[in-house]
Amino acid sequence: MNMSDAQEVARLVEELESRRQQVQPAFLSADDLATLTGRKVKSRQVEALRQMGIPFFVNAIGRAVVARTAVEGKAAPTLKDKPAWVPPGLRKK
Repeated sequence: MNMSDAQEVARLVEELESRRQQVQPAFLSADDLATLTGRKVKSRQVEALRQMGIPFFVNAIGRAVVARTAVEGKAAPTLKDKPAWVPPGLRKK
């Protein structure tokens, strides 16, 4: 590998690293949640989220999980409206 190849590889690695940093996870991190609620204790975070009216759910280990879209003001992706599935034997002809 010559020097220009090494420079190109370094440039591509830097570009990929930059792109990776731009992608935001779907849910707030524990630090984000603590900053948002001003609380570090899980039960207090849940209480604060309820008072703020921010939609969330509690996972299996008791942590509040908040979708990033709930606080960024972006619309959450929705499923396309499509008719409900009906078994073939019950379909209208």
